[in-house]
Amino acid sequence: MDLRKRLWISQRIKELGKKKKDLAKVLGLPHTRVSDIISGNRSLKITEIENFADYMHMTINEVLDRFNSREINVMPNYDGLVTDEKAVIMLYRGLSEPGKQRFQQLAKDVETDEA
Repeated sequence: MDLRKRLWISQRIKELGKKKKDLAKVLGLPHTRVSDIISGNRSLKITEIENFADYMHMTINEVLDRFNSREINVMPNYDGLVTDEKAVIMLYRGLSEPGKQRFQQLAKDVETDEA
């Protein structure tokens, strides 16, 4: 499955004010497996769907629909970006809020130095 179609998982977790590590606990998985599910390196197993849906405050059908969605606009399209740009976006998305704030400040400092 296309990564863009799986990033809704991270967004939903943030919307709910929850953490990926807590989802991993609910599913009985190491936290790295949640990242694998989001990145498409691991499928959500049928025995995990109900707990996943409960954690996400969704019905099983809503979860299945999201995983089977053929919509192109589920997430922004980053196909035009070079590999380094995509890596920066994925790095940023994985940061904690304090990490994101430091990243933004660093970007401002670099921008000021470049000017």
